[in-house]
Amino acid sequence: MNYRAMLIATVQTLGLFVAGFIHPIGQLLALFTPVPLILVSVRNRSTDGLMTLVASSAIISVLGGWQAAVILVLSFGLMAVGTSEGMRRNWKPEQTSLLGGLLPIAVLTAIVVFYLVRVGKNPITEVEMYLREVIANAAKTYTTMGFTEMAATISSISDTVIYYFARLLPGITIATSVIQAASCFVIARVILLRKPGTEPALAQPPLAAWHAPDSWVWGLIAALALIVVPQNTARFVGMNIAILYAVLYLAQGSAIVDHYLRKAGIKSIGRGLLLALVLAMPSVVFVVALGIVDIWADFRKVRVTAHTI
Repeated sequence: MNYRAMLIATVQTLGLFVAGFIHPIGQLLALFTPVPLILVSVRNRSTDGLMTLVASSAIISVLGGWQAAVILVLSFGLMAVGTSEGMRRNWKPEQTSLLGGLLPIAVLTAIVVFYLVRVGKNPITEVEMYLREVIANAAKTYTTMGFTEMAATISSISDTVIYYFARLLPGITIATSVIQAASCFVIARVILLRKPGTEPALAQPPLAAWHAPDSWVWGLIAALALIVVPQNTARFVGMNIAILYAVLYLAQGSAIVDHYLRKAGIKSIGRGLLLALVLAMPSVVFVVALGIVDIWADFRKVRVTAHTI
């Protein structure tokens, strides 16, 4: 085992994870906790990554209790395991991101559903109750701080909003997890590319050349068909699937924007800032539409290139 790499990755993992408990900005940094675990797993061996996760979890358990260690393992740890395994197997970016994002969600969902069913509680009802409790506590906190307008705004959230949010939570949760896994994958890949000799990472195409498999569009068509069905369960299934496809084609649209920014000669930092600006504005809807239309338009001619090769 590469003990030096494991020690460095353990320190980095602890730093990112603990940052989430220190400052609001730290919560953003904590989302990238899987990155050091991914790096040590891909650069060395998967067992090195697992041992790093064990070491990090043991230290966190001593410092913050076993609950914090469980969170590290079941969320960031499983995401790192899935993402690094996809990279080691030289899977496509979408496959790697899906494995990294879905693995923790599948395990956590199985545990939560098993517990709720065993105690005889409805998962959706429990989510609704939890959301109402969070809203009430947030409104109380803002009132105590003197932000009465903010408290009134939060308190005005209707039962209808809670009803829909609880039923769309699966799609939102999965989409968020996959986005996080994809972000960690991209960061890890950029770091690995700076050190020659990491073949699994070098084999992946840049964002500007990436596109989702064209056959996946049939899933979007099926989701849209379910949304118009006058049956609540079918409609919510379709809406949850549509959320996932919105994220998928947002990524494809972003790749197209990145492609043209590269052609314009804009450096990586400038491309990142411009892309962030585009995604932070209402133009994000246009980016999603651009990703969908690209299935047929092939703006970058990447499919022609792939067929030629």
